[in-house]
Amino acid sequence: MKTRVISGIVGGAVIIAILLLSQFITPFITTVILSLLCALMVSEGLMAKKLLNNYKISAICLAFAFALPMVSFTNFWFVTFFVYMAAMLFVMVFFHQGIQLSDITYAFFITMIISTGVACLTNMTTSYPAYCAFFAVLILGIPWGADAGAYFVGVKYGRHKLSPNISPKKTVEGALGGIVSGIICALLFGLIFNFIFGYTYINYGALIVIGIINTPLSMLGDLSFSIIKRNLGIKDYGNIIPGHGGMLDRFDSVIITAPLVYVVSLFTIIII
Repeated sequence: MKTRVISGIVGGAVIIAILLLSQFITPFITTVILSLLCALMVSEGLMAKKLLNNYKISAICLAFAFALPMVSFTNFWFVTFFVYMAAMLFVMVFFHQGIQLSDITYAFFITMIISTGVACLTNMTTSYPAYCAFFAVLILGIPWGADAGAYFVGVKYGRHKLSPNISPKKTVEGALGGIVSGIICALLFGLIFNFIFGYTYINYGALIVIGIINTPLSMLGDLSFSIIKRNLGIKDYGNIIPGHGGMLDRFDSVIITAPLVYVVSLFTIIII
């Protein structure tokens, strides 16, 4: 409980810092930071399977993890993806005697999931340069708020296990609490940016939709990465954040929910 609370405080501090520094945050700075974070999370994923020291694989994956968020808003994103795919196929064919196919597929899978999620975030913050802080807070804050709500509601009222074989502590009641928390956080962030920071228009209907769908998706991401850890026989991907392990342990839900915000933004205007 104590480490969970500490981790939650750290996450809240990050959100507050973004709010306070929002006028100084530019799309370029955000993109560079997120690209570095993406590469770090991919390195944690590769380290979990002891592939980080296999430079034929890790060098390609880390380069792609940094490059894709940097070019996600340009026409070069597909070129970057094609080069990465071709490079991984090259390694698979010409080094097949020394590298197992399972290692190639795992590295490709984990790198693509992480990089795609982060690239969606950088795409939005760059497409709406004046509102990059809003999207950063929205994508980071809603999953973290929903996770905190699910945890505390689950501890107090949880009776029915959601997925006991993967994560015994998750409950159906906690999931419902997470949905409510996600909606509240989405609306709260909208109100803060609307009335305090003077953002001209906030589509609260779109925020409610994001809040409702966010929690099931964030749990899907959390459970998916938990299965990977279980199969690899590890508890955490790292130890950077107290109570949550590595950056990948903390951002696993964000990776899955960032594309949700991106998809919603394609079909409805969140801010204009």
